[in-house]
Amino acid sequence: MSTPITVTTRYGEVVVDLNGRSPGDAPGLLLLHANPGDHRDFDQIVPRLGETWAVAAIDWPGYGASTVVDPDAITVDALGDVAVQVSKTLAQRGFGSLTVIGNSVGGYAAVRLAERAPDLVRGLVLVQSAGFAPRNLLTRAMFHLIARPAVARRFVVANARLYLGSLRNEGVRPLFERAREIPGDPVRLAVYRRLWRSLDDPRVDLPAASPLLPDLPVQVVWGRNDPTNPWLVNRRGIARALPESPVALLATRHEPFAEAPDLFLDAVREFLTTCAGVRQ
Repeated sequence: MSTPITVTTRYGEVVVDLNGRSPGDAPGLLLLHANPGDHRDFDQIVPRLGETWAVAAIDWPGYGASTVVDPDAITVDALGDVAVQVSKTLAQRGFGSLTVIGNSVGGYAAVRLAERAPDLVRGLVLVQSAGFAPRNLLTRAMFHLIARPAVARRFVVANARLYLGSLRNEGVRPLFERAREIPGDPVRLAVYRRLWRSLDDPRVDLPAASPLLPDLPVQVVWGRNDPTNPWLVNRRGIARALPESPVALLATRHEPFAEAPDLFLDAVREFLTTCAGVRQ
């Protein structure tokens, strides 16, 4: 049974869903979702992860059950600050250092968490992470175009339909239904737009800091069929920033843990097991 807790941040009241084993007798696992989304994006894998891990899953400000003070303040870099504050609160509640699974903007936030609070992180799994694609005139123009209100209202649902894959898949259908609610919710649409626009921030260029996190175990997981954040666009940046990190390429799209949970768990199980025994 899940237990929600609330962490007060300057961005809003952030709800964190706790699941699985007690943090007193199990390693901690933190889940960071994409834009849009919430902690329920990981529903297909949390029950099995909870057999071994104390699992905490964030709702980013403005998404899920979390509130937001100012949608314009919710940048991808701000998500890193939220992750730090949540991790500190989890430490106070008995969690040790955390292994983090971050998807898309959640992957970028996971990297910033590891940089800003290294003692709280024991390893990262970056799934379709933002921050590795090249910043150029084309991508920067795309970020700003998607952030326009009229474009975002149409793009959020169409894009979700593309990156989630077949809606006959029971794992991704709920994610699509939640994405369909975004255009009718002015606050969540504003958060969605701001996160897209903030991808133009030069700080989001992770390969610029190569090598990245040289002393931390990192695994990269990528769906090779993702049209939103394609592997071919990201592979050079990943190779430059994380030259020693293993990469698992899966026959999936943007959220493999929802689309093909067994395949995803098979890809990360060994890495997670190793992380559970390091950086205590």
